[in-house]
Amino acid sequence: MVGQEWSSSQDVTRTNTSVAFPTSFTLNEVLANTAAGTALPNEGNIKAEENILSYFGRINYTLNDKYLATITIRADGSSKFGKDNRWGIFPSAALAWRMSDEEFLKGASSWLSNLKARLSFGTAGNNRINSGLLTTTYSMADNTSKAPFFDENRASMLEHGKFLYNPDLKWETTVTRNFGIDYGFFNGRLSGTLDFYWNTTKDLLMQSIVPANTGYSYQFQNFGKTSNKGVELALNAVIVDKKNFGLNFNFNVSYNKNKIDELNMENPWQSSNWSGSTIAKYEDFRVEQGGRLGELWGYKSNGFYTVFDAATGKGDLVLKENGTWALAEGVKDNSYKLFGGNLYPGVAKVEVDENGEAVKQRLGNTVPTTTGGFGFDGHVGNFDFNLFFNYSLGNKLVNGTKLANSFYAGSAKNYNLVDDFNVGNRYTWIDPANGNNIGRPSASLITEYGGVEKVMNRLNEINANANIYNPAGVSTMQLISYAVEDASFLRLQNVTVGYTLPKKWVNKCYMQNVRIYFTGYNLLCFTNYSGYDPEVDTSSKKNPMTPGIDYAAYPKSRTFVGGINVTF
Repeated sequence: MVGQEWSSSQDVTRTNTSVAFPTSFTLNEVLANTAAGTALPNEGNIKAEENILSYFGRINYTLNDKYLATITIRADGSSKFGKDNRWGIFPSAALAWRMSDEEFLKGASSWLSNLKARLSFGTAGNNRINSGLLTTTYSMADNTSKAPFFDENRASMLEHGKFLYNPDLKWETTVTRNFGIDYGFFNGRLSGTLDFYWNTTKDLLMQSIVPANTGYSYQFQNFGKTSNKGVELALNAVIVDKKNFGLNFNFNVSYNKNKIDELNMENPWQSSNWSGSTIAKYEDFRVEQGGRLGELWGYKSNGFYTVFDAATGKGDLVLKENGTWALAEGVKDNSYKLFGGNLYPGVAKVEVDENGEAVKQRLGNTVPTTTGGFGFDGHVGNFDFNLFFNYSLGNKLVNGTKLANSFYAGSAKNYNLVDDFNVGNRYTWIDPANGNNIGRPSASLITEYGGVEKVMNRLNEINANANIYNPAGVSTMQLISYAVEDASFLRLQNVTVGYTLPKKWVNKCYMQNVRIYFTGYNLLCFTNYSGYDPEVDTSSKKNPMTPGIDYAAYPKSRTFVGGINVTF
């Protein structure tokens, strides 16, 4: 087989804007009387054409239905790349051997119903980037830009986009290698597949942040090479197969490990920027040669600052006569500098080095290593059923929603919404006996309590059962392990129950078959993750190098569907 295809597309947008309508107008009146406002200059956006031309061919060969081969080649030319890199050639080949049909396995035919070995090698190209990235492009400033004014009239202005051009862009190429076995035993009652794969992607097309002095924010570049190695197993079993009762079982599991083989970037840090300025500093993912995608870095939580207890010799802080706190003798811990610089009891701590400085370290990986699912289906009389579970193991998830609501900053006085910080859990400065703030006491309050030792003893007394820091003492937040959680889960994905009406009933109504069914989706999820859904990701769409953030993500809905299938 040989073939050829081509496609061409172009996005064009037009925007008309009017402002300064009478304040008494309703929305419907505005839409009905657009001339009553002041028209701003019309806006238009004509994007570069996206053209692609492809040629492809395929040869299939079969010998005795035992030896099979498929060879494919395609050539793709894309307008998104320069003339020296426009074309990509992508060959592939697949071989198969039906071993169960060989003479030397005929003796096993009583229990071996199918055995086929497969071997494949192939390449595929990716050009999924914006068009118009080869040259510098300009556009008229839109009506929200800060254009110059002359004689109180807004002037027209050309401005460039956010992306720095790159004439050297070329195809991203993925090389796939696979060895697999299809198996079947006992006349197909037990069957499945086993696959080993090794996939390599080179010349990755990635959006990269460029220095601000270029005048641009981003540039698409080809950089690095990644690989994925793994194994996949699928199993299907017919457990019971009778006229009035049948039960089948299916199971699949996949283990994958990714690696960054090559990386031509000087800065190993990538920032998810999942909540803007809410977090003091990101650089929360480390991407380096020899490492893995999804390597999460931050600070490991280490409790909170406690008040020194002379009786036990334990504690971090001592109170001075002027109402300020200082580190106890021999204590080296400057964690408080990460969280706003205020040294108070109850402020969060992280692990530090021998000099007392906070240590940024690996907190886990956000890409699961093991995924899969299993389920049952069958029938009992005229009733049929199906249920399926899916699972994921081995990855972390940043609970950004929890972290963003676990400190006190500026006027955000409601930043204490997380259940972890209930009065019975968090460290408190407030004396429940009288409402005094003895965590930040004045000199007169210290005198009222009878001295600094009495204040310190009282703080230790009311916080004897505290197990988490005081969010009021944290005015600047970092990524800490408190918000990094195990995202492993087991989900009951769907359950279906159906009933087929007896034939003698439906035939009287001139129908062949009537089945009534009810299906529920996303019914249960077993997980230790404290957020709404462990299977969310709000960051990788902005930056694929930073997967595994849950910030204000809407959880999967639980859905119920019922219906009737009628066959005439």
